[in-house]
Amino acid sequence: MTEQSPDSSDIQARLQRLRKAGRLRKRPRDRASASPPPQQTSPPAPAHHAPAGATRLTELDGMEEVVGERGAYLLRTQRFPLTHRQGRVAIGDLLTLSPLAASRLAQTDAFDFRQGVFLDTETSGLAGGAGTIVFLTGVGTFEEDAYVVRQYFARNPAEERAYLPDLARFIAQRGGLITFNGRAFDWPLLRSRFILSGVEPPDESPHIDLLHPARRLWRPRLGACNFGNLERRILGHRRSGLDIPSYLIPGQWFEFARGRGRVQEMESVLYHNLEDVVSMVPLARIIAATLAGEMEPHPGDLLALGRAWQRAGDIEAAERAYRRALDAQLPPAVRAQVMRELALLLKRSQRGDEAAIWWRALADMRLADDVEALVELAKHHEWRTGEIEKARAWTLEAIARAESWSTRYRREEILAALHHRLQRLEKKLSRTRS
Repeated sequence: MTEQSPDSSDIQARLQRLRKAGRLRKRPRDRASASPPPQQTSPPAPAHHAPAGATRLTELDGMEEVVGERGAYLLRTQRFPLTHRQGRVAIGDLLTLSPLAASRLAQTDAFDFRQGVFLDTETSGLAGGAGTIVFLTGVGTFEEDAYVVRQYFARNPAEERAYLPDLARFIAQRGGLITFNGRAFDWPLLRSRFILSGVEPPDESPHIDLLHPARRLWRPRLGACNFGNLERRILGHRRSGLDIPSYLIPGQWFEFARGRGRVQEMESVLYHNLEDVVSMVPLARIIAATLAGEMEPHPGDLLALGRAWQRAGDIEAAERAYRRALDAQLPPAVRAQVMRELALLLKRSQRGDEAAIWWRALADMRLADDVEALVELAKHHEWRTGEIEKARAWTLEAIARAESWSTRYRREEILAALHHRLQRLEKKLSRTRS
């Protein structure tokens, strides 16, 4: 038995009732006037500079084949005038840094950027390991009135062994390395490739790894401190469509080494490496100038800058940074961190009364997950001013706040210490009353 179809007029009547009730909207008659679905946009096509139909990398500008003591490899050399700008900064500006700025960045008495080597590698695997090949090493150096980038390129695994002796000699003739994450990745891997190839690794010291000061300065404000984000946010530099994501590089090289890749694909890899080697120069300049107080910092970086100056032993500069930060518009959580750092600095400088002002301001913020300011005020009144009643009051407030924590690391330990403090204060009060 089949169900009888409802009459057409009955359906129309039901639809009309639904529309009146607001439960059914009438579709627009002109479908073209409705909002179209979002279109998927493709990234711009890479602007390759290789000649159309190029079949050899030697057809690229500046590329030559070098026959060394262990065989042939490719070497590409490109020169940049010192006026070349990478975003907002000219690469020659690095050479105008004061000795103080250079030493702050290098964490050594003296560092000559004219003698240093900016280095970046591209490898057959991003995880490293004994079987990882360094098929491309880019090095940048200042030479007379230019910044010169040399790219040592292996077209296949055998050519890595061919270029390594020449690369080692080049680095040995200079004075130190500048890298980005090179201490953890580039240099340990490159050093192991030297050793496995029977080449004496050159002395890379002093080695400036820009990643670590960049994180200390900018992670609180920027979060991610990967190289691409720093290029965009700090340098104001955006790469062309010729660039290629890092994670694609190993696969592209393997295809090329097997004879299945194209010149244009390797041109993108070379461009990626070139941009890394060039962008490190203005990045080093901004970090060094900021650490030395020779560049106006972003207000959101003053907390991190104050901490950096404090670690370097420049207490006056650190205090200025914290006070300037408090004059800026900051999120409450960041403002609390600045207050804490300033209060601790003043306390360590034997300026307890000034520190207490900032501990009180921090306590007035009533941060539910923190009792440090309350404890510091209790200490101040117990040991500095001798006002035991006030010390007891701040301790009780700290206990009440800690007891409200549902789950908190060291909660019981903190409460035990607070109750111990309370008992001592109450004993002192009882002796004064008797």
